[in-house]
Amino acid sequence: MSALAVVTVLAQDSANTPRELQKGEIITIHSAAKPEQSYALYLPSNYSPDRRWPIIYAFDPGANGARAVKLMKDAAEIYGYLIAGSNNSRNGSWEVEREAAQEMWNDTHRRLSIDDHRAYFAGFSGGARLSAQLAQRCNCVRGVFLSGAGFPLGNPPSHKPVFPVFETVGMTDFNYGELVELDEQLETLGFRHFLQRFDGKHEWAPASVWQEALGWSALLEMKDKLREQDKALIGAALARANENLQKREQAGEIYFESGEMRSVIAEFDGLADTSGLKARLAVLEKNPVVRSAAKQEKADIEKQRALETDVVKTIYSLSGAGAERDTEVMEAKNRIRQLRDELRKEHRPGSQVILKRALGSIFISAIEAGSPILEKGDGRGAVPYFELAAVAIPESAWPYFELANCHAITNDKKAALRDLKQARENGASATDLVEFVKGDPKLAVVMDSPEYQKLVADR
Repeated sequence: MSALAVVTVLAQDSANTPRELQKGEIITIHSAAKPEQSYALYLPSNYSPDRRWPIIYAFDPGANGARAVKLMKDAAEIYGYLIAGSNNSRNGSWEVEREAAQEMWNDTHRRLSIDDHRAYFAGFSGGARLSAQLAQRCNCVRGVFLSGAGFPLGNPPSHKPVFPVFETVGMTDFNYGELVELDEQLETLGFRHFLQRFDGKHEWAPASVWQEALGWSALLEMKDKLREQDKALIGAALARANENLQKREQAGEIYFESGEMRSVIAEFDGLADTSGLKARLAVLEKNPVVRSAAKQEKADIEKQRALETDVVKTIYSLSGAGAERDTEVMEAKNRIRQLRDELRKEHRPGSQVILKRALGSIFISAIEAGSPILEKGDGRGAVPYFELAAVAIPESAWPYFELANCHAITNDKKAALRDLKQARENGASATDLVEFVKGDPKLAVVMDSPEYQKLVADR
């Protein structure tokens, strides 16, 4: 049976809320059927089971459902969306992800009054790929919101099924090129789509972007007669879109302005007067600066790939062990350090962005290559991958948490404590350390040490 194959049956039996749930705030819900499965839930303050509501199911790569819900809740309040974020779905096993999605769907349908013609998936990074994959397989949602990544690798969008796609990506995100190219694919295939760039790295889009995203989907629902037209909401959304376009123009980002303007025109056509926007777009499309910027963006994407390719290839082809592997790792570290030196010396903003994207790609490749080895219990074999990640982005706490795991497996208590200290210095909170150590029985050996107690004393 394919993913979410039973969804259509369950959807027909959608029930009213069996008990009063808190509205206007984020709450945690444990599934009635499978209590080990939980999700963060936000219900708008005017939620009532007397009518059916649209819902967005969100997937965070680290199983932090509240992270996405917090970012979306203000927009959800304005546009009347229910938001549910899984606390079980995480990057890794497809079965774990599928089960989490299925149970979150099932449990919300048991508790809430949901309009299945207006159900959506949303995700960041691996959660974005999961969202697209579920939408492709189940044909059970109206659209998807993809943040920081596109469709599953090896399973690109096609003519069937076609659904609305809102994409968001940070300017220094290593997946920036992927989202730009995906947006072009979606246009060719006839998807309704909107690509919104924001100042940031590989991360969930900020709350301001989610106001755009949910507003976009709400307006498409109005156009498709799935939601009653609301002139006040349409006017406010158009004013916000015009304000964003003006900010692009004032910043001299007329290439980004032109792309967003095309999407805004498609969004509001039939709902509001877009003649002024169309006139402005016609002028922009003739501007040689716009054409030049389009070519430059493609060149920047290719340059990023050229900078990262050799190191990424090395990461995924490290030999088993011994001197040869040590040499490969050392050469990769040296190349990463060269890139970091280039970034330190580079003063041109555009070139800085390309280098940051390349280093981010190397970082995540190292993490992704090392994680399966660590999961198999081979701490020694996984160490080089997380060391490479730490060289790529030395200010991140993530590689040091993973290294602490590795050293706990090899019974190197001193090294594990050193890793946890570095994670703390890199921004991890005392609570983060406590939760991490509690979650790994192998790290119990450090809990009573004075060094560890000092690290978590201020929690």
